[in-house]
Amino acid sequence: MTITTFVTSPLDTNTYVVLNGDRAFVVDPGGRAEEIAAFVKKEGAVLEAVLLTHGHFDHTGGVAALQRDGAQVFLHRDDARLASSVANLAAVAGCSVEHFVPDITLVGGEKLTVAGVPVSVIHTPGHTAGGVCYDLGDTLFTGDTLFELSYGRTDFPSGNFAELKNSVLNRLFNLDGDRRVCAGHGAPTTLEFERKHNPIASDRR
Repeated sequence: MTITTFVTSPLDTNTYVVLNGDRAFVVDPGGRAEEIAAFVKKEGAVLEAVLLTHGHFDHTGGVAALQRDGAQVFLHRDDARLASSVANLAAVAGCSVEHFVPDITLVGGEKLTVAGVPVSVIHTPGHTAGGVCYDLGDTLFTGDTLFELSYGRTDFPSGNFAELKNSVLNRLFNLDGDRRVCAGHGAPTTLEFERKHNPIASDRR
């Protein structure tokens, strides 16, 4: 299995393409859908799924195009409305994003097999009500929940700092062992490093 990062959207979103032999899925395609599709095809793989950590525009800009090409779209049910409404914040940023309807809505706790890869869904509300992280065992896709030495904003609609802090401290940091953390923006980090150094533990907002 290999993971390739594309930087997409006007907000420099990290989009991750996971290749597993001739099968693939993508996490948070904020844009550049044609390039992503072409990359997967060049690698001799079929793009089977789009996993979304939440519904904001900078993580969903390329979804509709990839869905038309046959990829199944996964999104938590509490963020499903963001897929087809101005609540995705695109208008605030002066952007437009093609609306879509997720194929599969999540609740958290699911044990999926996506493109042949075991994926656990962790509901991590706080940045948005329907935020999730995807745990592959050695890799954790955290979207805008957890960043290197930082964490997601909670001043958008459905954001809640107490929920975010609980999600990070009691759901992510309580996972067994270490993980490579692939965040929605910025550099990769590790779960063990963030357990020791992330400022959220001491933030008493």
